[in-house]
Amino acid sequence: MNIRLITCNDTVDVINIMMEHRIQFPNFIIEKYPSRWNEFFKDEDDKIGFFVACDDGESNAIHGHAGYIFNDEVGFYEIVGVAVKKDLQRQGIGKELINTICNRIKKMQQSKIILYTLGHEMNETTLTFYRNIGFDMVSEDKDFFRSGYSRVTFIKDLTH
Repeated sequence: MNIRLITCNDTVDVINIMMEHRIQFPNFIIEKYPSRWNEFFKDEDDKIGFFVACDDGESNAIHGHAGYIFNDEVGFYEIVGVAVKKDLQRQGIGKELINTICNRIKKMQQSKIILYTLGHEMNETTLTFYRNIGFDMVSEDKDFFRSGYSRVTFIKDLTH
């Protein structure tokens, strides 16, 4: 597996991966990504970055995606868009993407990183995944998106 920066040619594949995960990526979330990617493509500064995990073979197929943006509201970098092809989950791809981002943010002298995810009964494995890789759940905003769909906030201390 190879982790690299996203290119314009990768975006359709990433959207298709997101669409495999309709609970985590409803349309209103997916619709945010083209403008985020375009900002990254035109302005390559450290406030935003996106990565893909690819097959090492000739196909160079996209297996997963994750990015980060600077969240001015909270003053931390935020991990966004973590998605791995359904048939390739539980192979360390998501963990490797997140580790890549955490290492990059740590090199920018940041001590914490935040992420938000959906709190929903069908998303418990995602919450467990984040806890298992060192994120602490700090809040849950009930019915944030709509009834039954909460926003769960995780923070990871990068000083360890």
